[in-house]
Amino acid sequence: MKKFKKRINIDNATAFKLEYLDGKNVLKEKEFTTYKAMDQFHSRQKAYLYLELHRYAFVNERWHRFIKLTSQFVFAQEIEFINKIFNENVEVENPQILKNEE
Repeated sequence: MKKFKKRINIDNATAFKLEYLDGKNVLKEKEFTTYKAMDQFHSRQKAYLYLELHRYAFVNERWHRFIKLTSQFVFAQEIEFINKIFNENVEVENPQILKNEE
């Protein structure tokens, strides 16, 4: 008989971590004690050359990767997009050049 996986509850997280690329194309990570602090940091960085890569929550002595959904409901066509986000490795040569070309 198949065992059920225990569901991870983000409310039990004791820390949060954000991985991002800064304007110099350097991978950085920053830890936060609350999700609200991480979200505030993220919202302030949008004005700068900043590319968010991954979000993590520290639950049950392990870092678990998660994404923030815009809605509590997920439709079938969005499932492929969500799977793509979790499975892709983001590699950016120089985000400043890409922004200037647009």
